[in-house]
Amino acid sequence: MTVDKNTITLPSIANLPQLLEICIDRLNDAIVITEAEPINQPGPRIIWANKVFYQRNGYTPAEIIGQSPRILQGPESDRATLDRVRTALEKWQSIRVEMLNYRKDGSTYWNEFEVVPVANEKGWYTHWVSVQRDITERKHIEHQIHQLAFYDTLTQLPNRRLLSDRLKQAMASSKRTGLYGALIFLDLDNFKPLNDLHGHAAGDLLLIEVAKRLTECVREMDTVARFGGDEFVLVLCELDDNPQTSKTRALLVAEKIRTALANPYRLNLHAEKNPENSVEHKSAASIGVNLFIGQQASEDDILKCADNAMYQAKEAGRNLIRFYERAI
Repeated sequence: MTVDKNTITLPSIANLPQLLEICIDRLNDAIVITEAEPINQPGPRIIWANKVFYQRNGYTPAEIIGQSPRILQGPESDRATLDRVRTALEKWQSIRVEMLNYRKDGSTYWNEFEVVPVANEKGWYTHWVSVQRDITERKHIEHQIHQLAFYDTLTQLPNRRLLSDRLKQAMASSKRTGLYGALIFLDLDNFKPLNDLHGHAAGDLLLIEVAKRLTECVREMDTVARFGGDEFVLVLCELDDNPQTSKTRALLVAEKIRTALANPYRLNLHAEKNPENSVEHKSAASIGVNLFIGQQASEDDILKCADNAMYQAKEAGRNLIRFYERAI
């Protein structure tokens, strides 16, 4: 019989599994098939994976077959996401999540994967099929966009927009807990002469070093932000439920900051060309401190009061701390 050239001849059933495997191996996504159970430790065992999975993760089939997909988890894999996956598996439901996964060499990548249960003709679930996609580049772009929106490009500190969010959160937390917070507003003294003498590159180096020192002076729960130019704002959370004790603690932090910023700076100008081309610079800061409790004052008022206290420090001679007394 003559076969028309436009006719597609279907493969025989015997060749179909091999052809399907070839097609799956040509996909850009990783495919993993596991047994249906156990959901608990050690987890469903992998019975098959395509070539993309091995290439992406650095394992050989001998190292993967019989293992649980949990082999891809590591210290920074999000626990809440893992719990969501576990809950879906226990209910025999499909789920799609994004997870930081680990390769054999310990390097990480972002993995978007969907897990789907597979049932036999009797309706019994026999396997899980997971389709996995490397979304590291997308995550990197998202991170860059987030950084540009919420962080200062020079110091990598939160910018005014993120500071506003953090202050609102601190005010809400203060209302909930009954604990005072404090806002510290500081301005570097005699910053302009450094720029005039050594150029804006020197000023940038100083701002970067100031940001590092400020971060070292506070707790992880607190916020250090660049407000603009040579002005910085710090939000201290959960000081105490007593205003005088809170004032004392805030002033101790402010003094720690004043001392740290008064230490000399070694600014390496054009260090990539000449490591010896550095200048020593002495700086200081005028600091204003303002307490807040709950949402009794507005965000703008809290900032303005600390700003006013900072200007009082400047007018009194600089390199000083002033507390806004009416804050309590």
